[in-house]
Amino acid sequence: MTEQAQSETGARDGIKRSPLPSWQNWLVIGITLTYLICELAFNSRLLDLVGSVSTAEEVHNIERYGRTLTAIAAALLVLQFALLANVRLQKKGIILTAKATTVAVLLLCLVTGTVTWHAVEWVIERQVSKSTGEFRQMSLLAQLYQRSLIEGHQTLEGIPLDNAGGQVQTWTSPSGKAFLATLPILLSSSDRYHQLLKSGAEQNLRDNISAREGGVLGYYKAWLEARETVHKQYVAYYNDQMDISEAVRREQDKAWQRYERSLEAKRLKTWNVPRRYYASVRNHVRGQGVPVANNWSPSDRAGFDAAVAKTVKQRYLAQRTVVFNGVTIPKRLDWGVFFRQEVVQKNLREKLVLPAGTLVREEYPKNDGLKLFAAQLHTPHLNEAVKQQLPGLRASLASYSAGGENEKQGEDAARAVIVPPVALIFSLIGALTHLAKLLYLVLVPLTAAILARRSSRAVQILNHHPLIFPVALISALLVMFSVMNNSITESAAYQDLRNAMKGAEISITDEPLALRGEALLRVVHAVSIGQSYSYPMNQYLRETVLGGFNFGYVTHDD
Repeated sequence: MTEQAQSETGARDGIKRSPLPSWQNWLVIGITLTYLICELAFNSRLLDLVGSVSTAEEVHNIERYGRTLTAIAAALLVLQFALLANVRLQKKGIILTAKATTVAVLLLCLVTGTVTWHAVEWVIERQVSKSTGEFRQMSLLAQLYQRSLIEGHQTLEGIPLDNAGGQVQTWTSPSGKAFLATLPILLSSSDRYHQLLKSGAEQNLRDNISAREGGVLGYYKAWLEARETVHKQYVAYYNDQMDISEAVRREQDKAWQRYERSLEAKRLKTWNVPRRYYASVRNHVRGQGVPVANNWSPSDRAGFDAAVAKTVKQRYLAQRTVVFNGVTIPKRLDWGVFFRQEVVQKNLREKLVLPAGTLVREEYPKNDGLKLFAAQLHTPHLNEAVKQQLPGLRASLASYSAGGENEKQGEDAARAVIVPPVALIFSLIGALTHLAKLLYLVLVPLTAAILARRSSRAVQILNHHPLIFPVALISALLVMFSVMNNSITESAAYQDLRNAMKGAEISITDEPLALRGEALLRVVHAVSIGQSYSYPMNQYLRETVLGGFNFGYVTHDD
């Protein structure tokens, strides 16, 4: 049945049918369903990222995937409107060829997707580039605070503790991850929490460094690697197999220059020495300490260098001392004595980030649970690392602004704080919009088919007003999620946050956002509750339908 015949039949029997040809309607349904699967899978991966300690590169990767999906969502809306516009043109007698229609629709979708991609990028990058030095600094501190929550070093009042005494179980849950996605931007942009972030900066930095390195065990492995490197150097040192190539090269250059000067004194060059003088030149060079071969010619630099290298090697083997990393030490020291040489210790302290004067032992007992190692090495290391990094966190606000010393670090921190909530909001808007569209596209032909067989008042209402059901369903879910509570939204810490956010301005740039803190917290509330129900399904789609696609973020479990 043609589209015109369908329209005429619908007008006669009072049944509303899809204005699109059946194959186009099902095509749009299939594309929309595919997009929804990808969007929901991305949503689960985004929560995985904000619920763990991530890098700036990982944030950037997932942001690009988020922008791509947002661009596709916009292009899909244009696709449907373009197909509807083509139908209306046909009703007016304006009929385009199939090729022209296809090209026009694809071009519209491509332009829309491209513009949307760059528009979202512009929104994010504008906020990042225009962000104040204070917001950037607070973003760094907020990230440290967030990571301390994730690692269990910090706790929020009223949220249940797990068996280890922390709240890791809460923050690794879907609702906890959704809350963490927006927590840093709430703390960074509100003056009321800046003192909290500043006061805990040192301890949060210390905990973050330790967690990033894998705790005591991770640092112990770093010590083992450093010791192995020293041991390889020791073997070469003890067996007279040290790399002396640099010393050889210097001696070769020095000897060759001396040889060239001696020829220049006789108004000769290495390439124009008469053959009758070859023997006397060889004797002269040997007199300078270079034992060249009997068949050596005055221009043979390779043979000259080989003779110098042989002399340097013989001299090295004959010595009772050796130069190790620029310092002269006795040959064939025992392993323990060699390891405690200051030149070795200094290199180890630099590599392991330890304070001056710290003794790095060649052995630490394992049967004490690495307690001695933690006391003598890990604790001093954390003290030194904090001492080096803390001044940067407490630097002047101007240093985080454009042209400042910490500008790049501040921009990365601001981006890491801004991207997750923006990506989450765009992801949810796209998913809800296209869910409503999908239900609409399915309801129209479905209710039409039912009414063609039997009459039903309820089905007739859905058929005539197909948007009622999807809009009512999504609205009901949003209202339900807004009034429901969980362990996070019932906690004393969340209530304090809600009270502090009342009337509070959210300031990223010099101009506060139109969205107030209280309104943003309502969104956080609904999203936190909703994700606890949707995340398992979203994760299932990602792992099964998409084969575990990671959207540019790889966890330690993958």
